[in-house]
Amino acid sequence: MGDDRPPLDIGFKVFKLDSSNLKEWDGIPVGAGYGQQYLDSMRDVIDGIKDDRPPLDVVYELMLKLGIQLTYEIEIKEIKGKTVYSVDGDLLLFCLDRNITAEFIEAAAELAPNKIIVAEMGFADDTAMANAHYILKDLGIEIKLV
Repeated sequence: MGDDRPPLDIGFKVFKLDSSNLKEWDGIPVGAGYGQQYLDSMRDVIDGIKDDRPPLDVVYELMLKLGIQLTYEIEIKEIKGKTVYSVDGDLLLFCLDRNITAEFIEAAAELAPNKIIVAEMGFADDTAMANAHYILKDLGIEIKLV
């Protein structure tokens, strides 16, 4: 029997426990002849988000790790061509996109969030990351890298 009715929305989200969306550090010492394994471990530290995970899953996990209630509304916005997840009316902003620039940080800061959370590998270069820290520090906005 076919049921063409839309899914029932009863006003709450259901989450299923899964493995982390973030890569874990492998602290096992690497000996001679394991250069590639060492390089792979270092890349995992720099780019800590697993490739096959949807960004919203990463946002929810980071919210949990930061002690933020999952009941807050999350709105998806676009700022300077980047996808931004705005939590609780711009209280927090998450951006997991690549090629983040100082111009993006300035535009995001105009929303006056308490904290901006970005992927460390998301910055266009080291200068953009340094500028982001200085821009946000001057505005009293905390930045967190994942």
